[in-house]
Amino acid sequence: MIIYDETMTFQKQPERKKPEFIFPRMYVALPDSGSADITLSHDDSPVEASLGADVLVWYAYDMDSHFEIISNLDLKNLGMSSKELHQLAVHNLDALNLEIRAHQNGLFHMMTAGGNFEATLLLLPHVWEFVASMVYGRVVSVIPARDLIFFTGEDDVEGLSEMRKQTSRMLEMADKPLSRQFFVRVGDKWELYTGHAA
Repeated sequence: MIIYDETMTFQKQPERKKPEFIFPRMYVALPDSGSADITLSHDDSPVEASLGADVLVWYAYDMDSHFEIISNLDLKNLGMSSKELHQLAVHNLDALNLEIRAHQNGLFHMMTAGGNFEATLLLLPHVWEFVASMVYGRVVSVIPARDLIFFTGEDDVEGLSEMRKQTSRMLEMADKPLSRQFFVRVGDKWELYTGHAA
């Protein structure tokens, strides 16, 4: 089987193709620009869930040197539903016990977690329960790249404005940019934020 590598190399490492090595990965949905050169079948297409707006959650085996995206055919072979796959991937992410740190970054905050999983921290509710006390109002967050996650409070107008400026800068500089969309934490879910500086 061909293994999709985010760095565009192809390898075979079946020993890591086990459920405990499955993790969520964040991607951005690209706008429809007409007919594609290659159209994947349903079986060959990635299993995906929508976080909202243009942010997609895909799932992948951590092959140590790269991530192999899980297709719908892989999902059938695993004998799982897409919901079960999501739950497994988030459980595995949480079980990593990442060293998550929140840092003041001017008028807003950023999180670090080692460089591979920052964007996926959006999927860990307990992280956001903890940082809620650090901001004014509900938490607003953005993931301009896979290794970048910013947040502030919806009542912090200056923080939101500065976070928007920094997000725009990072989208221009990042090797693998993600989304400019802000999300607000509503209960235990994220919703598209449409307020100040959105």
